[in-house]
Amino acid sequence: MSEILELRSCRAASVDPVPVTPEMQAHSAAAQSPGLSSSLPSSLPSSLFDRCWRQYALCREHLFTDHTQQIATALLPLLNGSRSCSLVEAGCGPGFYSRRLAAKFPQLQITGIDLSERLLYRAREHARRSGLENCRFLRADALSLADFPNQVDAVVASRLFLILADPALALQAIFTALRPGGLCFIAEPTSGLSAAVPLLMMKATQRLRRPHLSVEQVPQSRILSMNDFESLVETQPWRSIRIWKYRRYHFAVCKKAA
Repeated sequence: MSEILELRSCRAASVDPVPVTPEMQAHSAAAQSPGLSSSLPSSLPSSLFDRCWRQYALCREHLFTDHTQQIATALLPLLNGSRSCSLVEAGCGPGFYSRRLAAKFPQLQITGIDLSERLLYRAREHARRSGLENCRFLRADALSLADFPNQVDAVVASRLFLILADPALALQAIFTALRPGGLCFIAEPTSGLSAAVPLLMMKATQRLRRPHLSVEQVPQSRILSMNDFESLVETQPWRSIRIWKYRRYHFAVCKKAA
């Protein structure tokens, strides 16, 4: 897991810099392993999710459907063993699933990655208050995982592919990072309204605060049909794939060949 804690590749285009508070810097340093490179910048680029992080955190923690039980069920084959397992939540936001899984499964060593430092700060604060010592949060994107082949036992990707320019490339990075026999849990909304609500809230907030920002800097959500979802999942040579739809979400549990 130490290799995963050295994620430091941030490939997203940066926009206005947002000052990082001393409290955020302190918690960021505390969340890193001793071997983490000290070359990480102290002031990180902003994004829509940094400027409007409260709106997104509200949606993630109170409005989105909670799939913790489905994830836990998918992970059971890994959790039945005696050894500690590593899990990455890609696009973790405020660390909703990372924190819930860390509390439920002490044998899991969890790393949540996201590009919003403000959302990561919220995740670290909640984990600290809950006394969770088996989850960490780092600033990185899903593509960073390609730099760490065969290092992770499981990846959770919930609502990750909605706004990515190249979902297949991100899934390829996830596949690369998984160890032989590793599992990937994917959940993507099927409802345009469900996908649009957090972005609409953030866009409205941004327009009120910074009306000069161009539309191109605001991400657009993409809803996948079942055929598109299946095609995306099947871009990687999984040993086994289980795909289903339940209520307003597509799900997939994919296993890498051992």
